Amino acid sequence: MRPLLICLSLGQLTACSTEPGPPGVLIITLDTWRADHLSAELAPNLHKLATTGLQFHNAWTPIGLTTPAHASLFTGLLPPQHGLRGNNHHGYHLAETHQTLAEQVKAQGWATAAFVSSYPAGPEGGLHQGFETSSAPESGERPTAETVGLAQAWLGAQTGPWLLWAHVNDPHGPYAPDAADLAAAGGGDDDKARYRGEVHQADRLLGPLITEAQARGALIVITADHGEVHSEERCGWQHERSSSPVVLRVPLVIAGPGVPQGRRDGLVGLTDIAHTALTWAKLPPLPSAAQSLDLLAGEDPSRALWAAESGLCDPECTPGCNPTGFLGKDRVVYGAQGGLYVVRPGFGEYGERDLAPRLESYDLPLPPPGSPDGDQARALGYQDP
Repeated sequence: MRPLLICLSLGQLTACSTEPGPPGVLIITLDTWRADHLSAELAPNLHKLATTGLQFHNAWTPIGLTTPAHASLFTGLLPPQHGLRGNNHHGYHLAETHQTLAEQVKAQGWATAAFVSSYPAGPEGGLHQGFETSSAPESGERPTAETVGLAQAWLGAQTGPWLLWAHVNDPHGPYAPDAADLAAAGGGDDDKARYRGEVHQADRLLGPLITEAQARGALIVITADHGEVHSEERCGWQHERSSSPVVLRVPLVIAGPGVPQGRRDGLVGLTDIAHTALTWAKLPPLPSAAQSLDLLAGEDPSRALWAAESGLCDPECTPGCNPTGFLGKDRVVYGAQGGLYVVRPGFGEYGERDLAPRLESYDLPLPPPGSPDGDQARALGYQDP
């Protein structure tokens, strides 16, 4: 709740009282932003915000693709549960039967708006369910400055409770930062330098929106849909075909009234964000709440986090990537290509005791006929023609 200071001056006397203002939640998603690019030098505004709240150093996305990752953020569901294994331009669309954070707060009388910078984050994938105001490019991407400007204008007009989602496409390629941002991020003329420049550029442009949300006493959540491979793998710069930690580990900062300060190292994921926001706002939970954590309540040291590997995982691109088997000692595939794996050290001890019951707890329907996963299931003999 944001405090409203009401003062009445009577001669030399001033009487003041504080009343709670309408609640607000700002969710900023940063496309392709690596977790290791949140320093004070590269992202001074985000870094400063992190010092006022919680910074999560072990946060993971369930998939390295924009549309399904955001679907998980807003529903609290994993890709095998909500059904999205690819971006909207590949035909994936979130079913209306899956309730979203925006739908939940809208039902409680909140104003809702989404301003996004790329087509994969747009309404065609069903991500804008529950957002009364929705703005996205019809194709490709649009500048961060334009998206942030629209978000600021909408926020400035709000007088009641609100939920605002702002998605920026920096530092997604192609990289073309302003010269001043490139210099401020350390300069250089290679892709890594330009990537850093776009990180600095996005941070600079987001600063005023963050300041406005702070002044309103909002809960602010900043994270990414996924990271990016910077030549750590044989295929060079990419994220779609990789299950690398630099792709699946994401930055996550939460700040606002009632949020403790400090660092958290426990396993958390994008699927925890909607539940956390609703708990903070004292609103009813989503149906997926049972598998989510309230990130403000503390850590769960016994937790195992599940992530869905991209269906585009390519063994020729990512060493050790095997769409039909093990990805490494800490990863277990569930399904043929898109799958689930544990992100936890010492998987060998953990798996035999706890893995089977967790797998059985995911009672997932077969994919619909005609879908990419449905065709694959039939080809493997798991579904009748």
